[in-house]
Amino acid sequence: MAESFNEITVRVLARTQVDRGAVREWLDEMGADEFEIPSKESVSDPALLVALAAKQCYMAFQPGLNPNVNKVRKDMVEYLDNVLKQRHGSVMEHAVFTFGINGCSRVFTGEMNRHRAGVGISERSMRYIRYTDIKFWMPECFREDDTDTPEIAKKKRDSREVLLAQFESQETMMVAFASIWKDELSPGSTFHAKKVLTSAFRRGIGMGIATGGVWSLNLRALRHVIALRTDTGAEEEIIHVFKKIGKIMLAEVPELFGDFKEVDGAFVPEYWKV
Repeated sequence: MAESFNEITVRVLARTQVDRGAVREWLDEMGADEFEIPSKESVSDPALLVALAAKQCYMAFQPGLNPNVNKVRKDMVEYLDNVLKQRHGSVMEHAVFTFGINGCSRVFTGEMNRHRAGVGISERSMRYIRYTDIKFWMPECFREDDTDTPEIAKKKRDSREVLLAQFESQETMMVAFASIWKDELSPGSTFHAKKVLTSAFRRGIGMGIATGGVWSLNLRALRHVIALRTDTGAEEEIIHVFKKIGKIMLAEVPELFGDFKEVDGAFVPEYWKV
C-alpha cells in the first residue's frame, strides 16, 4: 500500500579534509616557514583549505614573503570574513561537501538538477530500479495546521486522500505490469530485458515518488543554492531540504557560512554573490 511520510533525510557523506603534512611541505617550499597551520579545533578543514588557497594567491602567509605585503591578518575567522567581503569566491570552489538525500521526489530533483556549476549529481535511476512499494513526501501545504479554518482543514484532508489514492493506483499498476511480464522479469531473464520493461513501467509513475541520490557541491555553489532555495518563493520541498543543509553548513563551516541569518525561515547571507 502506498505510504506518505513527513521526513526527507540529509546526511553528509563526505567533506574536504586537509593533509596538514603536505601543507607544511608546500608552505616551506614557498618560503612561508613562519606560517602556523591552525588546528582542526580552531578552524574547520574546508575553511582552512579556502584560506590557504586565498593566501597563496597573494603570497600573504607572512609579511615580506611578497614585497608588496607588509601586514597580514592572523585571525583566521577575520581573514575568511574578508574573503567573503571582497567576493573572492573562486577560492571557495576547492572545498566540497557530498550529501546523501533520501526520500526526496522527482519534483525536488527536477528543481535541484538545474544547478550545474560546482555541483556533482548521481540521481537514483528509475530506468534500472523497479518500484513495488511506493512512498511519497506529503506536501506541507496539505498537512494539518492548528491555525486552519474548518474549510481549509477539509480541503487539506480531501487533497491528502486524492494524492494517496493516486499513489495506490500506481502501486496497483506496477503489480499488474509485473504479473503481465512475469516470465521476462524472472531471475533467469536478462538484465537488459528487465531494464527495457522497467523503463516502460515508470511512465505511469508520478513525479512525487520518493527517490534519492548523491549531490556534491563546492562551498561557493552551496552558498548560492542555500540562499536561493530557502527563499519563500522557492518550491516547498527544496526549501524543506535546503533548510536542513543550511543548518548543517552553519554547524560544519561557521567561518564561511556564519554570515547567514534566518529571516522568516529563509537563510539570508550578509555577503551576496561571493
